[in-house]
Amino acid sequence: MATAITIPDQLFPRIFAAAKKMGFTKPDDFAAHLIEEKLLEMEEQEKIFAITDKVRTALEAKGISEEETLADFEKFREHLYHERSQGNHRG
Repeated sequence: MATAITIPDQLFPRIFAAAKKMGFTKPDDFAAHLIEEKLLEMEEQEKIFAITDKVRTALEAKGISEEETLADFEKFREHLYHERSQGNHRG
């Protein structure tokens, strides 16, 4: 099944150029590819949000606030930065 959509005329030159650059012979295939990629990205983002919500809920149940978690991450980031700036990193 194919469905037609309306795309503003000013986008066509960019779509054609990008499709050609990416190796697509038909702009329609390129547009479908972009839409599929964006949908997958959005679905992944929803999964990540669901996971982080579960983690947040579990941390809060243990009495650990978001502020505490962020502060711990910041301390760890600063520690890593300091270690790396001193040449003590392993990587």
